[in-house]
This record gives sequence, structure tokens and C-alpha cells, in this order.
Amino acid sequence: MVPVRSAILRGLKGVIELPFVRFVLVGLANTAVGYGAIILLHYGFGAEPVPANVGGYLIGALLSYILNRNFTFSCARPHAEALPRFGLTVVSCFLLNLLVLKIGLEVFALPVELAQGLAVGVYTVTFYFTSRFLVFCRNKV
Repeated sequence: MVPVRSAILRGLKGVIELPFVRFVLVGLANTAVGYGAIILLHYGFGAEPVPANVGGYLIGALLSYILNRNFTFSCARPHAEALPRFGLTVVSCFLLNLLVLKIGLEVFALPVELAQGLAVGVYTVTFYFTSRFLVFCRNKV
């Protein structure tokens, strides 16, 4: 039983070491933290929904930057270079997400769930490759 467990753990460790898997894990973490911050800002501090959403999104984005820089890509690029690129990437990928959503709904008349899923998928893949090759360098820390 122990050799099987050990092999499973080694296999899981190998999968988690893949940059895209780490990227997805970071995305899940920043989504949870960002959403938690939205709820805390709204219910805990009485912020209106839009400011609470903006605050939560900014907190999630900051966490995403820190974790992707250090955990996903182990980047040594200086913050002065990486942070503006990251901000531009977030905005660009979000706008691409909205464009894909709009085209899916208005041009192809896709069901909302399918259009949203397609938009999220395009966002995720684009954000990953942009982060990997333009924001965070391949030079490891």
C-alpha cells in the first residue's frame, strides 16, 4: 500500500510542478480571496456593491501577481518591469473576454452559459501565455 501511495504522491507532485497547473491553482486561490474580500468589504465594512467588487478584484489581482510571479513562473524580472506588463495583460485579457462574450451572444446566438464558458476559456489561455512569455520572464529566481 505504501509504494502505491508514494507513487501517487510523486505523480501529483509532478503534475503540480507543471506551470499551467500552478497557474490554475493560483487562479482558484485569487478567485476565492477576491470573492471573500468582496463579501467582507460589502457586509463587514458596509461598502456598496461596486466599490466592494473593485476592491475585491484589486486584492485578487495583487494576489495573482504575487503568486504567479513567485510560484507559477519563478520570475526574477524586476517589479518595475513586470507589474505594468501584468496590469496591461489583465486589462487586455478582460477586454478580449468581453469581446468573445459579445460575439458569442450577438453574432453566433450562443446560449449564455456556452458564451460565458468560451469567454472564460479564451481569457484563461490568453492570460496564461501572455503572463508566461510577456509578463514574467523565463529566468528563474
